[in-house]
Amino acid sequence: MCVPSLAFAAANFSDFVVIGLRLISNFIVIFMSALVLGILYGVFLYMANSDNEKRRESIKGYLVSAVIGLAVVVGMWGIIEIIQGSLFGGAFGLPRLSVPT
Repeated sequence: MCVPSLAFAAANFSDFVVIGLRLISNFIVIFMSALVLGILYGVFLYMANSDNEKRRESIKGYLVSAVIGLAVVVGMWGIIEIIQGSLFGGAFGLPRLSVPT
């Protein structure tokens, strides 16, 4: 139901692509925020369980997965910025939530 309204909102193909890139960029911001909070929570758990070696090993696996996920999301952000900068001009910047217009 959302797709037809986006199609009618875009005057041409480049507007449609810009709307799509902004939506993807908004999801990337949300994923980055969640991963950073998850990493901070994992570090807190790791430090809180200093006496339980088995629990620390499971937390260490969680932290490694979160760091790999953050690297993937940052890579996705970079690719989106390169596409947006190459096709539509503009400078690179930190990802932030924006309202698709």
